[in-house]
Amino acid sequence: GLFMLLSGYVVGGFIAIPVTLLIVVTVIACGAWLGAPLALAGSLLSAVTLFTLGRALGRYRVQQFAGKRVAHLSRRLAERGLWAILMVRILPIAPFSLVNLVAGSTALSLRHFILGTMLGMAPGIVVTAALVDRLEEAVREPSPMAVTLLGLLIASAWVVAWYLSRRLLAR
Repeated sequence: GLFMLLSGYVVGGFIAIPVTLLIVVTVIACGAWLGAPLALAGSLLSAVTLFTLGRALGRYRVQQFAGKRVAHLSRRLAERGLWAILMVRILPIAPFSLVNLVAGSTALSLRHFILGTMLGMAPGIVVTAALVDRLEEAVREPSPMAVTLLGLLIASAWVVAWYLSRRLLAR
């Protein structure tokens, strides 16, 4: 049960399965109320595991593995710390697994990494859980109210994402 679910996030992180897919599957399997906190726990477990691997490998080996294009990400994470992690979690501009590995290879503290990951991922996980829940409801029992709620939720999520992207990328 729970061990298999959480270990799925760690394995998924190692083979670079998109974390959003893992979150959606968790919410479908467990429901929105249980799925959202489990998805956050699984995401954190995966993130910390790959962060630890990045720390063990070091910057040189991570850049050898990930390529030169991560040098910019590495510099940003080292310079801006918590703020940079928060930004890449709210707006997933780089693959989840890659961010975790690169963050571990920098001087970023584990505490800032965990805090930025939690605060940055929680809103997206809650919105994803709500969307999946409403989508399931609209498919299971299509009614004008279910479809309207789903539409409002999608529109709201889009507006918030647009606003955040404008604010965060302007810095």
